[in-house]
Amino acid sequence: MFVSMETSIGVQEPPPGEAVHSTARLWASAAAVAALGARVLFDAHPGLNWPLWTGAAAAGLIARHRHKRADSSANPVLLLGIAATTIAGAAAVTASNRLHAVIFASVLVLLAMQMLLSVDPSWSRITARFAGTAPPVALFHAVLCALRRAVEATEHIRSTRARAWIRGLALTIPVSIVFALLLAEADPTLARWRDAIDAIVSHWAFLPRVVFFTALLGLVVGAYGYALTAPTTASSSVTREPARWLGATERVMLLGAVTALLWLFLALQVGYLFGSLPRMAATDMTFAEYARRGFGELTIVASASAVLILLSERYGQRDRHAPMARVLALALVVADLLVLSSAFHRVMLYEAAYGFTTARLYAQAYMLIVAAALALLALEVARGLDTGRLFRRTATVAVVLFVGLLYWNHESWIAHRNIERFASTGQLDVAYLTGELSADAVSAIVNALTLLPEPTRTELRTAVQRRYATHPLPARERWFEWNRSRVRAKASF
Repeated sequence: MFVSMETSIGVQEPPPGEAVHSTARLWASAAAVAALGARVLFDAHPGLNWPLWTGAAAAGLIARHRHKRADSSANPVLLLGIAATTIAGAAAVTASNRLHAVIFASVLVLLAMQMLLSVDPSWSRITARFAGTAPPVALFHAVLCALRRAVEATEHIRSTRARAWIRGLALTIPVSIVFALLLAEADPTLARWRDAIDAIVSHWAFLPRVVFFTALLGLVVGAYGYALTAPTTASSSVTREPARWLGATERVMLLGAVTALLWLFLALQVGYLFGSLPRMAATDMTFAEYARRGFGELTIVASASAVLILLSERYGQRDRHAPMARVLALALVVADLLVLSSAFHRVMLYEAAYGFTTARLYAQAYMLIVAAALALLALEVARGLDTGRLFRRTATVAVVLFVGLLYWNHESWIAHRNIERFASTGQLDVAYLTGELSADAVSAIVNALTLLPEPTRTELRTAVQRRYATHPLPARERWFEWNRSRVRAKASF
């Protein structure tokens, strides 16, 4: 069942005494995380900095969650933080800009979910709707909570002790600066510090970094402050029975027609569904060309069939026809799995004929996820559909496969396989290897040059050098910008 939107979940503020006691620690920890982000993220290449900051931000949410609940060691808040940090760590492994964008989006969703669940951790709350709306909902609550915490901080200034601290800082800081400037004229170390500070402040780059720090500080304060709020007594995971508008007869007819159509297709394909015939009967089309025209459509049909089963189970009426609908749904799942197997095999045939690309590899990864989702859907149909449970299990499979794809240098593998194919096919797409693949593949390309004869070897080497002469890799990187693929690529030249 889908749970209610996060915006419908009310929160209760902690007692005033507790709020006052935690304000200083809240702002100090948020400022530390924001300062780390301003140091390692602002105007920096993706690398070690991404997992460093993500881990620090996630750890702060986990710490506040555990501080509020001593028995919260095993819950989604901890696991989501680990997952976000693990995915962010791939930014130090791959140099692909496309993968960096996917990593950023994935970490954003996971951190948003971690923040929202920190108030009321429950696996049942993690549904497709919850995950899809988590970033905007979390941003709304973070901004609202940051404004509330800022108002609370200004209220503390009214106390006698707080005013004394502010007056003391107002007197101490200017006097200390004046004395430090005077002493810098007599000490070379202080003079270097003075010059370094002057160089930072005198450049306009200092202002954008301050703005970046301020924005991060507001978001982190809001997220950490939200984690310290208490849930209302009303349950946040109330489930509602969906309106079952799909009649039993219509449901059986729809599932029966689609199931019969897919099984008819499989029967017509039985002669060459999984074969590797060089040519199809009565046509002039090679099997690889046929595969190219079919695997996308087969994947779409299998995905759409899974959605159809899901909708029929969720909104279909339950009566004496329910057992028949369940049998048809299971038969449709089996047909979908066979269709996916055929599509997967067609991609393999197409790769053997035309080479390996990231798009074809991603299509195969997607097929594996759909196959896993279909198998999990069959279990749900047999035992009674729980859409939240189905989403969590499917998402877990997708995350594991995604992490494996991120940490496995698949672009390097693709480049090496394409170069190996040259010995048997005499064909090599130099433009793709040097134009579409990122720096992840450079080391593999350079190391495999010895497998190529002249003049192909020189052509490929020249193309690589031309690309990175036009779009050079960063010549000098700070320690937190370390990236395995960029290091290996630069070492290959």
